[in-house]
Formats: sequence, structure tokens, C-alpha cells
Amino acid sequence: MARQLQLNFTPLLVRGDALRLQTLPFKDAQHFRELRDQHRTHYAVSRRSDQIVALPLALGAAQIGEEKVVSVIEHASLIRPLLEQRLVTLLSSNRRLVARYNPITTVGRTLPTGFIEADRHLHLQSRVLIAIRSLKLSDSEPLGLLWDIEIQKTCATSLAVLHEHGVRLDGLTVERMVPVEDARMLPYRRLVGRVGAITDGHARLSERFQNVEELLPLNELYLEASPENLRHLLQHVTRNASGKVLGRIDEIVFENSRGRARMEHIARISDWLRGLGEIELQEGLSVGIGNLLAEKDAPNFPRFTEATTPTYVFDAGTLKSESRAAVGLSKFGPYSRHVFTPTRPNVCVICDRARRGQFELFLRKFRDGLSVDGKSLPFGRGFLGIYGLQDITLTFVEADAFTADAYHAAASKAVRMAAEGAPWHLALVQTERDSRQLAPQKNPYLVAKAAFLSNQIPTQFIAFETFSMAPASLAYTLSNLALAVYAKLGGIPWLIKSDKGIAHEVVIGLGSAAIGESRFSRSERIVGITSVFRGDGGYLLSNLSNAVPMSKYGEALTESLQSTLQRVRSEMNWIKGDSVRVIVHAFKPMRNTEVESVKTALKEFSEFDLRFAFLHVKQDHPYLLFDDDSIGTKGRGEKTPIRGLFAEVGHNETLLTLTGPQQLKRPTDGLPKPLLLSLHRDSTFTDVIYLTKQVYWFSNHSWRSFLPAAMPVTIYYSDLVAGLLGRLDRLGSRWSPSVMLGKIGTTRWFL
Repeated sequence: MARQLQLNFTPLLVRGDALRLQTLPFKDAQHFRELRDQHRTHYAVSRRSDQIVALPLALGAAQIGEEKVVSVIEHASLIRPLLEQRLVTLLSSNRRLVARYNPITTVGRTLPTGFIEADRHLHLQSRVLIAIRSLKLSDSEPLGLLWDIEIQKTCATSLAVLHEHGVRLDGLTVERMVPVEDARMLPYRRLVGRVGAITDGHARLSERFQNVEELLPLNELYLEASPENLRHLLQHVTRNASGKVLGRIDEIVFENSRGRARMEHIARISDWLRGLGEIELQEGLSVGIGNLLAEKDAPNFPRFTEATTPTYVFDAGTLKSESRAAVGLSKFGPYSRHVFTPTRPNVCVICDRARRGQFELFLRKFRDGLSVDGKSLPFGRGFLGIYGLQDITLTFVEADAFTADAYHAAASKAVRMAAEGAPWHLALVQTERDSRQLAPQKNPYLVAKAAFLSNQIPTQFIAFETFSMAPASLAYTLSNLALAVYAKLGGIPWLIKSDKGIAHEVVIGLGSAAIGESRFSRSERIVGITSVFRGDGGYLLSNLSNAVPMSKYGEALTESLQSTLQRVRSEMNWIKGDSVRVIVHAFKPMRNTEVESVKTALKEFSEFDLRFAFLHVKQDHPYLLFDDDSIGTKGRGEKTPIRGLFAEVGHNETLLTLTGPQQLKRPTDGLPKPLLLSLHRDSTFTDVIYLTKQVYWFSNHSWRSFLPAAMPVTIYYSDLVAGLLGRLDRLGSRWSPSVMLGKIGTTRWFL
């Protein structure tokens, strides 16, 4: 397939051989900040290990440390803080005020919606983001600029004015302007709380951050540009036109986030900055901005390769295999079809009494299959036919209403029924889509899930909104539902084929979720841990996934790693001297202390030839990848590269595309970002290309959906575990974490 790739990268052309600098010892973070703020106009101040490096911006600056002159080639990274300061000055002097550092963010023009009253109160501003990074090319690793565009929504009118115009403010979230000392920088807004009442020109906050006063002047406050606030504001100021205004806002955001628009905007702004000439960093040292890096123009463009699609296997001997999971499942049946029990699962169904009839019709289609006018659809054989089950017993237990108390009562009744009769193998719980936003204590599904999990019964939610889907869409929803249900019942739909290498392999995934009672209470970061290992036929999910607070995750990681290795060693009959490879996929960079604790834990397995790799899987980074030849599909994904492209872009760093045009769900989806994979320097297994391909395979291995995921299951499953267990912990007396020590903890309950 023809392609013309382009990165959002402009290399820097450095002219000059020497850097002048001053050094002084690093004491603590506060001293560093004070030094940076005090000398901002004369020095670019940065930290290098146990030293502070101060780079003079002009001759004659007062000496603050030991003076040195160093080689630019040997200390190229020091160009970054110098260039950052010079860029901020250059942009602000050319009427492009800077909103923040890292990346440098400049405020561009305001984009009108065409509705006068809306534009008076709401500003849509284009912003340019510039990050300074090095890029690995075939013959060099130049420093350069990475460019991006975003649209910032801002409520422009103070609460004092809105109150005068009769806008109801109670219950809305608000921000306050925070001044900055740097004259080149714009003041920024900080979220402070939620309005409870208006009193004498002040807002009394019903919810607030701990360090924020309870009573604040209305003229210092602005609405947060949240979807809820925008709907409320526009309904007041534009009346019947609010729906049209919101639609126009979505159009503007889409127009500026799609691939072609971003390419063109990045080209214009980089051309403009290049046209200002070389940027002087110090006397005798300057940089010029090169052209955007394109595959057709640069022979040393990063060498992108398309990853091989993984093979799905449906038997232990790997004789039954397919390149598409759905096709293989239909052709061969699930991997565990000959050993799966129960073949007649007993399933409890919890639903709102008012929805029972519609739920019955839905579940009939789930069980027996879907057809229209006698013609079978993709889910034509139903759950029983596809997964080779004899029957499924569905027993309804109605809730009086869709409330947490009513669902808890229904789930408790169902648990008592199981104690007096046949046990439930699974519970299906009807929910509503909007309930995801409810606090844990008020969430009907979550309290029902807690009741069932506490009695070792897995659950699966089904949103009421899916009942009325058109047949073609419903077929895919039912297919994904059946897949997750089969996995939660203990079945193995398929495995990803693994070529039999020399080394045994265990992969640990670390995901996370931030859990809090509200946006203004202190949230707790929960870390989920998922283990995958390579067996005889393919990659297998471990029997235990857990979650712990961030403060304890290092200890939990080593314990999980040890227990997984011990169990797999026994099950796979490892022999002394065997090669063993341990790979950690992490949502954050691994600290040196965390790496050392893992190394210590692995000493227990010294009888093996042990290698390990610590891979940071990043979604938030400044890289963009375009394909100028891509026209997308069905109006989606213009200029979006295909899924599965990868290349090295830095020392032990790769980019990997996991969302191509085919994977975009809506025409309004903008250009997706690739993943950035970074290997920790202490890793002893350093084949970054092997590790990148493995991440790609694992993104195809979700048992939650037939569609490929935007993350490897090692991270994706861990995120799910962290989010669910973190929210369950907020249920108080209705939940005990010790539940997961039982049999339920060894199932795929989180899918």
C-alpha cells in the first residue's frame, strides 16, 4: 500500500561549537525554583543530576556559579533550556503570548461560532504547542521541534456579569485567574470548586479544594468550560439556538483536529517561525529551524515497518488458527470448547421492573441469535451456537427502580436464592449509560456488582440503550457481550500464537486509575497489576489480577512477579539453566528504586538465565504521524496512517500506531496519536523492536471486544482492574477487598 509519512518534527540546525554555563550544587527543589525565578531574565536554569546548570542568556550577567565552557556536541541536551527561553521571548515579542511551558503553548486567534451572543461569552482559541526533543535518524540524532495544534474553550465572562444577566450559577464548577511573575506569560486559570450559593457579590463554594477559601468574589471567578457548564450557559444566552451552537462548536473542534487541518496549520506556523531567521542562543551559538520531516524528502526518515498481524489459535496444538479472531471462533469454536464447564450455565438477571419486557427480548437474541426477515446476521448462531453450550438458564430478579438501594436489595435477594438452590455462574445486570457518572455509593450497577462479587459471582452489565439498536449495530454489540460473558464464565475464546523461542516469558502489566469522591476531594491513584505468560500454545492471562494504592504498588509488583514466576515455573516445568525473560509494561516511567526492588525480587530465581525489560507505554507525548496519501475510510481518518506501523525515534524509544482509519469510531474523531514506547536504561533485555511487536500483538488480544484495542491488554486490563476495585473500595460497608482473595479473584471478572 502506497504511503507518504510525515512527522510533526522540524530538525534544528546548530551553528557554533561552545556553550557558556555556570554550575552550582543542587540543594533541594525549593532552592532550585527560587534560583530559576530570581534569575529568569538572565539565565536559563536547569538541573542535571546533583548540579544546577545556569546558562547565561547575555554577556555580563551576574555570576551565580562556577563558570565553564563546554563542547556543544558533547552537551547538546543543554541547548534545550536555552532554546526554550529564547522561544518564549521570540513568540511573545511577536504578539504570540505563551500560556505554559513544556510544551511551549502559544495562544492564537479566536475562532467565531457565528452566533453573536455565544461568542460574547465563550471563546474558542487555537493554540500552538511546541516541544523540544531529539529524534533518532539513520545517520544522526538531531535536536528539533515537535509541533501540534489544539482548540481551547474558555468562558470569557465573569460570574459577576453572568449573575447580573440572571444566569443561575448554583451547582456549576468555577475557575479563578492566577497571575504569573513572567511578563511574557499569560495568567492561567485554576479550578477552585463548585458554587453552592450567591451572597452579597460572592460565591459560597459547596465543594472546593482544601486550600481555597469558601467565599470568593464573583468578579474573580469564571465558569469552567465543561460540557455541562457550556450547555447551561448557552441555553440561557442563546435560548432555542443552544443546540445549533453546541453543534457548531463540535464542528470547529473537528475541523481543526482532523489530519489535513493539523498538517496545514503546523506547516504554516513552522514556516512563519522559520521566516524570522536564526535564533541566537548565546554569542557565537545559534539555531536555524529546518523543514518538516517527510518520508519523501528525507532519505534518513525513521524507517517505519508494518507489524505482522498476530495469529489466533483455537487448539492446544495450534493447528486450528486464523488471522481474524471472529472468523476463527465461528470456524473452530473457542479454544477451551472441549474442557469448558458449565455447559448449562445458571445465570441471574437483575433489571429495573419497568424494563423487563425489553430485556427479555434482548436476551432472547443474545441466547439464540439474530436474524432479520429470516436472514442470519453476524451473530446469527447466538451465544449457545458460537460457544458450543447446551443451554443457558436465565432467572430474572426485578428491582423496584433504577436506584442503588433497589439494585442492592435485588442482588441480595438473588444471593439468598442461590444459597437455597443452584448457585449462579454469572449475573447479568441492566444499567443505563448515564449511570457511569454517578458516585460509587449511588451507582446501581456498582452496588449490585459488589453484592455478587462478595459471593464469588462474576457480573456483566448491559446498558438499556442497547436494547433499541438497529440490527446491524446490535449484532456487533451482542458479539462483544458474548465474548466477555464466555471469558467471565472461565472460558478461553482464543490465544495469541507465540513462536517457540528459547526463553520462557512472563509479562507484567501496570495500569492505573484515579479514584476520588469528587473532583475536589483528594483522589487516590490505584495501580492495577496483570500478568501474562507464554505457554505451549500462546500467551495466557494469569489467574490473578489485583490492584493496590500507589504507595504500595512497588511491594505488590514484586510479590505479584514472584508468585507468577513460582506458579509458572511449576506449571511449565522450567529446568535449571533455562532462559527466562521478564517484561514489565508500565503506565509510568519506572523509578530507579522500583527497578532495584524488582531486581532484588528476581534474585530468588538465580538458577535461571534471567533477563528483564522495563517498558514505559505512553499515550501522552508530543509526536504526531501523518500519512499524506491516506484518504481514510467512510469519512474518517484522512491523513491517518494504518494500524501497526512502528519505528525507532530515539535511544531505546519507538513509535507504534494502534489506531488507524479503520479503528476510528466517528467521523468527528481527529488524528489519533501513536504510542511512544520507552525502554528503561537498566533493562538487560534490550531488543526494542521485539518488545514493540509484542505490544502490538497484545493490543489484539482483548477478550472484551473483537475490535483491536488502543493499548496492549497488559495495560488495558490493569486499568480496568484498578478502576473497578478503586470504585468498589468507595462503597464502605457494602464491600471488602478480601473478597478478591477468593475464587473470584482468579477469574476474568473485570472484563
